[in-house]
Amino acid sequence: MTTYGEYLKIDELLKLQEPRSEPEEHDEMLFIIIHQVYELWFKQILHELDRLVAHLRGDELARGGHQLRRVRHIFKTMVGQIDILETMTP
Repeated sequence: MTTYGEYLKIDELLKLQEPRSEPEEHDEMLFIIIHQVYELWFKQILHELDRLVAHLRGDELARGGHQLRRVRHIFKTMVGQIDILETMTP
């Protein structure tokens, strides 16, 4: 049976944050993580838009509305994450 960590590749995911500043800058980790999260959200938005286009081509307007609502919620979440970035020291 595949574990949660194996399925999501948590070990690999958590190794992707590699601060490079010398000397170490505490907020660099936050900067990296927030931007990686944004990239994942962008990937999901594109995935949803691909499905939306398929629904529109198939004349399934109601089903396409689901994808539009999901994209809207993702954008709202992304805007909310700006508050976290604003906690970084200048």
